[in-house]
Amino acid sequence: MTAPNRTPSLEERLQRVEDHLAIYQLISAYGPAADSCNMADIARIWHEDGTYAVGGMGEFKGHAKLTELYNGDFHQGIVAHGSAHASTQPHVVIDGDRATATHYGTLFAHENGQFNVVRLIASRWDLVRTPGKGWQVMKRTNHLLNGNAAARELLAETMLGPKPQATT
Repeated sequence: MTAPNRTPSLEERLQRVEDHLAIYQLISAYGPAADSCNMADIARIWHEDGTYAVGGMGEFKGHAKLTELYNGDFHQGIVAHGSAHASTQPHVVIDGDRATATHYGTLFAHENGQFNVVRLIASRWDLVRTPGKGWQVMKRTNHLLNGNAAARELLAETMLGPKPQATT
């Protein structure tokens, strides 16, 4: 983080641009990984201790639980007939080696010759820069946009960035 009254150096500015691009790439890779059930890519996206809090479906922590989620009946039933996990471009806030990204996500499923919206969500990604692996997801939280107050609260925090880390 740059001191308040100091102009960032060219290297700092370039690093910030590279970080944003890396986070955009990570989030945009999620949909194709989910729709193809590519567990190797999903594992690359999530930190080994990462958590996915799926609104209305539960919380899944670690690669083994994520694998259970994607191999489960709901997900397999959706992708078997054709699906698209589509996202809007995220709003990204970076604070050192931590970042957040907030956006809307839509899950489309093919059924009876049409593509129907199955889920429309507000989504927040809490990311961490990891040595040798780059940016990874520590927690993704999504809430259905069905009048749910938690979804509005998540969206209201879009520009706040990472929450302060708890000290032990």
